[in-house]
Amino acid sequence: MNTERLTPDEAILLAGDAVGDVIEHWGFRKALGRIWTILYLSTTPLTAADLAERLQMSAGAVSMSVNELRRWGVVERVWRPGERKEFFEAETDFWKMISRVVRERERELASSVRERLERAVASIADGPRTKEAKEVQARLRKLLSLAAIAGTLIDSFIASQTVSFSELGNLLSFGRSRDRGN
Repeated sequence: MNTERLTPDEAILLAGDAVGDVIEHWGFRKALGRIWTILYLSTTPLTAADLAERLQMSAGAVSMSVNELRRWGVVERVWRPGERKEFFEAETDFWKMISRVVRERERELASSVRERLERAVASIADGPRTKEAKEVQARLRKLLSLAAIAGTLIDSFIASQTVSFSELGNLLSFGRSRDRGN
């Protein structure tokens, strides 16, 4: 582990890069994580110009990123009496942020997957009833069950801000069964 001393500004930028890497891994642009982190660690709201200077980014890139973060509900505009500039601060409630992203992205993906699997099951059911078709349909039904469980877990998480693993039921044995008729 590197233990070189960093200035507070260097430590904040290092943290911003780390969070940016996580955000990028989740499919967002790294700049979003860096900007959110700078705002989160700041003790006062910052302007877009402040962010651009600290992160060595263009004003346009900061503006686009801040607007996207605002759409996700993880950054908000703050008004300061007597100031003409716009100031921004980060949402600090992690569960609120995570549940919003889950609601907007993962729930949509789970619904889309489930709908397509339902179409695939129906399509196979309407076709010839060969041994192979029955086996494919059984496997498709298992995938559909998994998608339904994922949807239930996502909805449960959003509703309660926790995940209930009691919904997993037979998931632990999922895929182990070589029973071709299910």
